[in-house]
Amino acid sequence: MSSIFKDERVWRFITNFWTLAFIAFVVADFVSHNSYDFLVAPFSVIYIGVLSLYVGTKEFDRWYEIHEGKRHPGEYFVLLWTTTVFGLMTVSFVNKGLGKISSEVVAVYIMVLSVFALTQKSKSLHHEKMKRLRKSGGESE
Repeated sequence: MSSIFKDERVWRFITNFWTLAFIAFVVADFVSHNSYDFLVAPFSVIYIGVLSLYVGTKEFDRWYEIHEGKRHPGEYFVLLWTTTVFGLMTVSFVNKGLGKISSEVVAVYIMVLSVFALTQKSKSLHHEKMKRLRKSGGESE
């Protein structure tokens, strides 16, 4: 019996869902002057876990030649998070700190940037490996 969780599309959907839900929550918490601050840590842990599972499975697939490599959603995640965090920091600065960004949100943003940087390096190393193999006429290891 095959599991639906083996399909990358399922993980992509779950990750996209939690990304949009968490960003909407972060903005709502900011606008409500941290009324939902008690939920930031649990939301952060869930989001980091889901993102890590999604990215980890994609990288594993890449190195085992299963990943198609045509899509580039990582750039969109970084852009979305950068826009959100910078926007909230700007509003907080202009309003002299009336809205506060929790440290967990900043930690999640740093995690997103770190995951993106690591996957870019992994992709680069994989391309170099494949180029060397093609040049030498060898098969994948």
